[in-house]
Amino acid sequence: LQLRNKHPKCQVKTKLREDRREAVGPNQVRAVDFVPALLAPGKKLRILTVVDTRLRYCLAADPRFACRGEDVAQTLERVCRRVGYLGPGA
Repeated sequence: LQLRNKHPKCQVKTKLREDRREAVGPNQVRAVDFVPALLAPGKKLRILTVVDTRLRYCLAADPRFACRGEDVAQTLERVCRRVGYLGPGA
């Protein structure tokens, strides 16, 4: 039994983006992410979460089996209508 030697991957140093600023107040920066979940019968569920990064408050959690771009846009519009659009400095 002989193993192949793996070639090392090219390591590139990452640089922090200059256009990202830390939120100093609520409703300035939001994070959007898909969280996977596996149900008992083996079905995969994806939960779209929208979080206010300053308050650490979940503005929306939208579970779906299949999520299209239109669904994401509707969820984001619903959040903006409920809590307002992003404030200054966003």
